[in-house]
Amino acid sequence: MSYYPHIRQKLLYILFLSFFFSCSRNENSGSYYYTADFEPSASTCFIWTTDFYEIIPQVAGLISQKDNVTLFIDENESVNSIQQVLGKYNGNLTNIRIVQVKDNPQNAWLRDFGPAYLKNERGEKKIVSFNYFGKNMSFNHQLAAKLNIPLIESPLNSSGGAREVNGKGTLILCKAHELSVNKSNRPEEIEKAYINALNLKKVIWLNEGIPQDDSELDGPLFEQIYPNGVKGHVDEFCRFVDDKTVIISSVTEREAKTHPILAEAKKRLDENYEILINSIDQDGNKLKVIQVPFAPLLVFERPEGVNASKYMTLVTSYMNFIVTNSLVILPSYVSSAKELNRNEVTAKEEIVVDIFKRVFPSKEIIRFPAEDLNRFSGGFHCISINEPL
Repeated sequence: MSYYPHIRQKLLYILFLSFFFSCSRNENSGSYYYTADFEPSASTCFIWTTDFYEIIPQVAGLISQKDNVTLFIDENESVNSIQQVLGKYNGNLTNIRIVQVKDNPQNAWLRDFGPAYLKNERGEKKIVSFNYFGKNMSFNHQLAAKLNIPLIESPLNSSGGAREVNGKGTLILCKAHELSVNKSNRPEEIEKAYINALNLKKVIWLNEGIPQDDSELDGPLFEQIYPNGVKGHVDEFCRFVDDKTVIISSVTEREAKTHPILAEAKKRLDENYEILINSIDQDGNKLKVIQVPFAPLLVFERPEGVNASKYMTLVTSYMNFIVTNSLVILPSYVSSAKELNRNEVTAKEEIVVDIFKRVFPSKEIIRFPAEDLNRFSGGFHCISINEPL
């Protein structure tokens, strides 16, 4: 009879352990994380517009051949007319979902003001909505309501193109941008706000973005050549391609000697590269960092009557790509290159494509001219956002 208490204690202990680990598993599976672009996605999303030379219909048509696409349109727009435009670009309508939204924002740059998706292991999702240059976008509230998922509001000013994440809890930010849009906050306050909003474990701070992406208000980069960007979006020069690997733009010594803007770009990117190779991820592991050739420097003269004395740089970048389940839409500049350096740009892009084939071995790499979007200070990544599975 004396052994019964011992057995009872043992059974209680086993039950306790079972309950404890069950709770732990449930807690972990319910833990939300900020998803990365390279993870499997349910759809690649765009705000519908035929501005920018119908680039969005063209890119949506390309992606829809292999993967799902979502187009957000105004509730007053005609679905049939949009489908006709998509038909011009071989859009696979069975893979294209059209979602009508009240007062759809007349803003193609969905990446920047759109939702930051969080999900857990059960596939449950949340949306975090940040302020966009001081405004809280009603679009995210409508989207959360349509998808029937919770929405969390953050008072932080933040753009999606300024955030690069590995899906495991590590976020890359650019100090020049974050301090510009959150002027009253110190870096440690901004970091804490991101960690709380996005359930992060680690933030890596880079210094400055590429010169072309500086703000025009900061003055000329060289003589009468002004930048045409938003001051340091990470997706213009640095991206995660998996949870352990980062690719970053790189300027050669020879290129830096050809133009002062390229010399400044080399200085900034070299500093950021040094930060990355000496950084660790959320688990204390070193990152693998791969350098990618820098996109060509393109300068254009402003139209007559619009700051006519100024020249502007296009925000050119091979880093501003879209990644889907099957494809990578990679910016290309061969068609933009002048006759004198077309062979040089072609050779450079072959190197870029080879790198992308290595880091995305299961995906088809499709090159698409980027100059028209770059002229408006954005790129392919800027007009898209991935909805996670």
